[in-house]
Amino acid sequence: MRDLMKVVVLAFAILSLFNISCAQQPMITDLVIYNAKIYTVNDAQPWAEALAVKDGIIQFVGSNADVQSYIGNNTNVVDLEGLLVMPGMQDAHLHAIEAGMNEAICEFPLEESFATYERLAKRCVADWEDGDWVLGDWVLGAGAYAGGLIESIELEGELPIDVLDRASPEKPMLILDAYGHGAWANTLALKAVGYDKLREQPQGGLVHRDEASGRLSGVVFENAYQNLQDVAWKAGLLSRWKTEASETGLKVALEQLAENGLTSVSDAGGYWPRGHVGIWQNLEKKNELTVRASNALYVYPDKDFDKQLRELKKYFSNNPDALLRFNQAKLYVDGILSYGTSALYEPYTNTPASPLSAPLGYNYFQQKILERYVIELDALGFQLHFHATGDRGVGQVLDAIGAARAVNGTTDRRHRITHLYQVAPADILRFKELGVVADFQIGEQNAGRESVGFMRGIIGERVERLLPIREFLDAGVMTTLSTDWDAEPLSPFESLEASLTRNGQTVPDLATAVKLKTINTAYLLHQEDKTGSLEVGKFADLIVLDRNIFEIRQRNLHKTLVIATLLEGEAVFDPEFVFEVE
Repeated sequence: MRDLMKVVVLAFAILSLFNISCAQQPMITDLVIYNAKIYTVNDAQPWAEALAVKDGIIQFVGSNADVQSYIGNNTNVVDLEGLLVMPGMQDAHLHAIEAGMNEAICEFPLEESFATYERLAKRCVADWEDGDWVLGDWVLGAGAYAGGLIESIELEGELPIDVLDRASPEKPMLILDAYGHGAWANTLALKAVGYDKLREQPQGGLVHRDEASGRLSGVVFENAYQNLQDVAWKAGLLSRWKTEASETGLKVALEQLAENGLTSVSDAGGYWPRGHVGIWQNLEKKNELTVRASNALYVYPDKDFDKQLRELKKYFSNNPDALLRFNQAKLYVDGILSYGTSALYEPYTNTPASPLSAPLGYNYFQQKILERYVIELDALGFQLHFHATGDRGVGQVLDAIGAARAVNGTTDRRHRITHLYQVAPADILRFKELGVVADFQIGEQNAGRESVGFMRGIIGERVERLLPIREFLDAGVMTTLSTDWDAEPLSPFESLEASLTRNGQTVPDLATAVKLKTINTAYLLHQEDKTGSLEVGKFADLIVLDRNIFEIRQRNLHKTLVIATLLEGEAVFDPEFVFEVE
């Protein structure tokens, strides 16, 4: 009996050793990258030489020597010859569908004469072969500074409506401000939405009339511009913009995202009456998405509260394992500084050229309605995405989030405010107290020398605290860096450079700036356990660069090119076939 027991014990011991050996044996993986400089954005292991991926998940991060045991006969082994690898970039505020569609519409340059605009508009109408409406936009947006939408309202003794009526007498026509805050429209377009019969300004929108004659000028601001686009879409704006061609526009945008190293985004448009949700969903069904997308649904300030809430609930989706989610609600609180529609605590030093601006700016929602939306949407599980550019607008958002927390008791929605041109110092700490994420865009159009000079003319010395990102970082507020593409360039490296080299309010160093566009944004999008750094157990969302951005001058960051972009270990951008399996 004792001998039998010895045999049993020995057998268990051998089996245990076998199991331990098997547990320690590395798995054979699908992809091994080695001989690289891998910046992981993982503080516990900032740098590595190699990594291994199986089924889209990182299984190993470490040395060239240790990765060898993950290689099998069918492993795709890629020698990167010292190139820099880092997590895929993430952009929490851009306009992918709109950017893709803007590739197909007429372009209008800034600061031209009415005669030039009329000639270009007539050419646009002639080129517009199908559809009931004609659409154009200003290159790089209008009215950001010096020229454009506002300054052209009464140029040369005429009104924009006269120019567009002559150019397009048979079809409604819009020329859009690429910043999403205004447009020129002809008479037929204004009639299509009933703006010709307005007796008071629509909620959240501004329809301009010439002060001298009382005539409609053809210029609309803020949400009034969105309503024109919605009606244009429903009327069959352009047949090639319907499902098939709209998907093509989004595909164009996705190609640009991959080319620029973006693996996660949040599309901040979300104009559900225009079919934005379905466009994304159709590509998801076809397995043609090349990014993770946590997208927003736009909340219209002039729609019936209960009806709109039912629509938003219908479109809500938040599967954490899906590439596509519509889990955010986008609320505009105010406009933009350059139009005089940012909501400020103190009056503008000089009112901008817009005849519609008030001394303290403009609000999309009455505060009680804003708070009601925030409370209800928060309770439904929406992550709230606020547009606020003025300090008063920011304060109103924080008040509304505080009201939602008091009613609902929710603490980890990670609501965020984007843009943040002006923020009262006392409100910065409220971000941290309420768990609100601060999302900034820093680029030439909003933080460049010319733009800052224009802003100084309308808000005076307050411009010294324009986009106060450094104050947020110093206060320990969770902060991210996005682009607002296509209002600003998409390149994350241009964004990094601008954040590091602007005059005042700079991000302290490149490592911090990279975190703003990787792990911090992953946190904002509720996916920091899956993306944002290169660690075992996370998705292999990564990029390969043509240079080591940590070894070049900060002012050369914009020259950086992406050699390859991988989503879950699969190349979605690889023009040099670095990851091609032979």
